Amino acid sequence: MVGQTRLLTPESILRMETPKTSSAAQHGFRLGYGLANYTGVAGGVLTHGHDGGIDGFISSYRYMPEQNWGYVVLLNDAGAGEALENINRLVIEFLSKDYPKPYKPVNATAPAELQSFAGYYAQRAPRSQMLAFLDDLAGGIRIRALDGQLTRSSMFGKPQPLLAAGKNLFRTDKEPEGTTLFFADEAGHMAFTSIGDGGVSYAGRTTPLWPYARIVVLVLCATLMLSSVAFAVVWLLRKLFGRMKGVQHLAVRAVPLVAVLSLAAIPFCFNALHGSAIGTANIFTIGIYMATIVFALLSLLGVVLALRVPKTEINRAVRIHSLLVSLACCVAALFFASWGLIGLRLWAAQ
Repeated sequence: MVGQTRLLTPESILRMETPKTSSAAQHGFRLGYGLANYTGVAGGVLTHGHDGGIDGFISSYRYMPEQNWGYVVLLNDAGAGEALENINRLVIEFLSKDYPKPYKPVNATAPAELQSFAGYYAQRAPRSQMLAFLDDLAGGIRIRALDGQLTRSSMFGKPQPLLAAGKNLFRTDKEPEGTTLFFADEAGHMAFTSIGDGGVSYAGRTTPLWPYARIVVLVLCATLMLSSVAFAVVWLLRKLFGRMKGVQHLAVRAVPLVAVLSLAAIPFCFNALHGSAIGTANIFTIGIYMATIVFALLSLLGVVLALRVPKTEINRAVRIHSLLVSLACCVAALFFASWGLIGLRLWAAQ
């Protein structure tokens, strides 16, 4: 109320707080994102609100109607996400300290039912499509049924117990109610959604073979690419001591090295960007755009040079190493292209 004017009705507030359109909501999950309003379980209680931030600040607004309190946090530092998370937790714990914190009881669940949820899950709904590749690199989520209990972990992480809080609904031991819901998607495949720590908007069950293979391939490519830098140090020392006289086809050695160095320039440029500069055309965003293209072109050129050089005019080990490095760069470039990162124009991203 503002004076005698009602701004919001109980019905409109309930609609703001209630998810309607997600697959989880359509399967009865009451937690999640409503209309610019989402639920959280920090501090052992269920809260509503919204976080936000743009250049120079971040903020959080949380409230709990059952306990009749709410608060706002404003921080003048866009990079203080961890501080904001800690402040939220401490404030919620303080405001709720005199109120009971009922936890949903743990339901007995048959081992066969737990096993039906087990498997490897890959995230399918990234918040930012441009950063979706980070989910691929993280490796996905493992759900296992161990000793009569469901657990969740990253691909190589420690399993975290999930306690049954209802039909297909689970929570951790520090959450007040079910925050993870399993359901069948439109094709009949198992999927899940969760809020809270490590929240996942939507993850579908799939085979773990490709995610594991992808990590192995990328680690092998990275190892080969980094070896070119180590070899460059050896070549430089040999050059200083006059051991490189008469060596032909230096481009076969240099091109893969320059490709790797151009890739290394990308995180340097990203680190130099701040605030609104990320979305404008400047020396660093253009540098990222050019570096990705140069990396792809030099990767291909390195393969061509290594294959075309006469075998009698170059050391066999040098030729094979340069070819392997260039092939590794080409494989990496294919991954980057599949993620939409080759020719990335941050100033044109929506």
